[in-house]
Amino acid sequence: MEKLTLSVHEFMSIMGSFDEQAEKRPQNSVYNHWFEQYRVLDERLEALQMMERADMLFDGKVNLEIVSKDHLAEVISSIKEKIDFQKDLISGEDEDADPEDLMMWESRLNELVGVKDRLEL
Repeated sequence: MEKLTLSVHEFMSIMGSFDEQAEKRPQNSVYNHWFEQYRVLDERLEALQMMERADMLFDGKVNLEIVSKDHLAEVISSIKEKIDFQKDLISGEDEDADPEDLMMWESRLNELVGVKDRLEL
Protein backbone atom coordinates (compact mmCIF):
# COMPACT_ATOMS: atom_id res chain seq x y z
CA MET A 1 0.00 0.00 0.00
CA GLU A 2 1.37 3.41 -0.99
CA LYS A 3 1.29 6.36 1.42
CA LEU A 4 0.47 9.85 0.24
CA THR A 5 0.99 13.04 2.24
CA LEU A 6 -1.07 16.10 1.34
CA SER A 7 -1.49 19.44 3.04
CA VAL A 8 -4.79 19.73 4.89
CA HIS A 9 -5.78 22.37 2.33
CA GLU A 10 -5.09 20.03 -0.60
CA PHE A 11 -6.93 17.14 1.05
CA MET A 12 -9.99 19.20 1.97
CA SER A 13 -10.12 20.76 -1.49
CA ILE A 14 -9.90 17.40 -3.27
CA MET A 15 -12.42 15.76 -0.96
CA GLY A 16 -14.72 18.78 -1.20
CA SER A 17 -14.78 18.34 -4.97
CA PHE A 18 -15.49 14.64 -4.56
CA ASP A 19 -18.18 15.42 -1.98
CA GLU A 20 -20.10 17.49 -4.54
CA GLN A 21 -20.47 14.30 -6.61
CA ALA A 22 -20.63 11.81 -3.74
CA GLU A 23 -23.82 10.10 -4.90
CA LYS A 24 -22.29 9.40 -8.33
CA ARG A 25 -19.09 7.90 -6.95
CA PRO A 26 -18.69 4.11 -6.96
CA GLN A 27 -18.57 2.33 -3.61
CA ASN A 28 -14.88 1.52 -4.07
CA SER A 29 -13.88 5.13 -4.84
CA VAL A 30 -11.07 6.95 -3.08
CA TYR A 31 -13.74 9.31 -1.71
CA ASN A 32 -15.40 6.47 0.17
CA HIS A 33 -12.03 5.10 1.28
CA TRP A 34 -10.98 8.47 2.75
CA PHE A 35 -14.42 9.70 3.83
CA GLU A 36 -14.11 9.02 7.58
CA GLN A 37 -10.78 10.87 7.74
CA TYR A 38 -12.37 13.74 5.80
CA ARG A 39 -15.40 13.92 8.11
CA VAL A 40 -13.30 13.96 11.29
CA LEU A 41 -10.91 16.58 9.92
CA ASP A 42 -13.80 18.75 8.71
CA GLU A 43 -15.31 18.70 12.21
CA ARG A 44 -11.94 19.63 13.74
CA LEU A 45 -11.50 22.52 11.32
CA GLU A 46 -15.01 23.82 11.97
CA ALA A 47 -14.30 23.93 15.71
CA LEU A 48 -11.21 26.14 15.28
CA GLN A 49 -11.01 29.91 15.29
CA MET A 50 -10.26 31.49 11.90
CA MET A 51 -6.49 31.93 12.39
CA GLU A 52 -6.05 28.46 13.87
CA ARG A 53 -8.03 27.04 10.96
CA ALA A 54 -5.83 28.85 8.43
CA ASP A 55 -2.69 27.58 10.17
CA MET A 56 -3.99 24.01 10.12
CA LEU A 57 -5.06 24.21 6.48
CA PHE A 58 -1.70 25.37 5.22
CA ASP A 59 0.74 23.94 7.77
CA GLY A 60 -1.02 20.68 8.63
CA LYS A 61 -0.43 17.42 6.80
CA VAL A 62 -2.66 14.44 6.15
CA ASN A 63 -1.22 10.96 5.60
CA LEU A 64 -3.37 8.81 3.36
CA GLU A 65 -3.39 5.33 1.90
CA ILE A 66 -3.49 4.77 -1.83
CA VAL A 67 -4.75 1.24 -2.33
CA SER A 68 -5.00 1.20 -6.11
CA LYS A 69 -3.94 2.97 -9.26
CA ASP A 70 -7.63 3.77 -9.78
CA HIS A 71 -7.66 5.71 -6.51
CA LEU A 72 -4.58 7.64 -7.56
CA ALA A 73 -6.16 8.30 -10.97
CA GLU A 74 -9.21 9.82 -9.21
CA VAL A 75 -6.96 12.16 -7.23
CA ILE A 76 -4.98 13.11 -10.34
CA SER A 77 -8.20 13.84 -12.22
CA SER A 78 -9.40 16.12 -9.44
CA ILE A 79 -6.09 17.98 -9.43
CA LYS A 80 -6.25 18.43 -13.22
CA GLU A 81 -9.70 20.00 -12.78
CA LYS A 82 -8.28 22.38 -10.18
CA ILE A 83 -5.45 23.33 -12.54
CA ASP A 84 -7.87 24.00 -15.39
CA PHE A 85 -10.07 26.06 -13.06
CA GLN A 86 -7.16 28.22 -11.93
CA LYS A 87 -5.95 28.67 -15.52
CA ASP A 88 -9.43 29.86 -16.51
CA LEU A 89 -9.48 32.33 -13.62
CA ILE A 90 -6.03 33.63 -14.51
CA SER A 91 -6.74 33.98 -18.23
CA GLY A 92 -10.00 35.76 -17.41
CA GLU A 93 -8.16 38.06 -15.02
CA ASP A 94 -10.62 37.07 -12.31
CA GLU A 95 -9.98 38.61 -8.89
CA ASP A 96 -10.00 35.10 -7.38
CA ALA A 97 -7.19 33.93 -9.66
CA ASP A 98 -4.24 32.65 -7.68
CA PRO A 99 -1.02 31.88 -9.58
CA GLU A 100 0.51 30.41 -6.40
CA ASP A 101 -2.42 28.01 -6.09
CA LEU A 102 -1.92 27.01 -9.73
CA MET A 103 1.77 26.34 -9.10
CA MET A 104 0.94 24.27 -6.00
CA TRP A 105 -1.52 22.07 -7.93
CA GLU A 106 0.85 21.69 -10.90
CA SER A 107 3.65 20.64 -8.57
CA ARG A 108 1.39 18.12 -6.83
CA LEU A 109 0.23 16.77 -10.20
CA ASN A 110 3.81 16.19 -11.35
CA GLU A 111 4.60 14.40 -8.10
CA LEU A 112 1.54 12.13 -8.31
CA VAL A 113 2.08 11.25 -11.96
CA GLY A 114 5.55 10.08 -10.92
CA VAL A 115 4.05 8.04 -8.09
CA LYS A 116 1.51 6.48 -10.45
CA ASP A 117 4.25 5.47 -12.88
CA ARG A 118 6.17 3.57 -10.20
CA LEU A 119 3.22 2.08 -8.31
CA GLU A 120 2.89 -1.66 -8.17
CA LEU A 121 -0.62 -1.92 -6.77
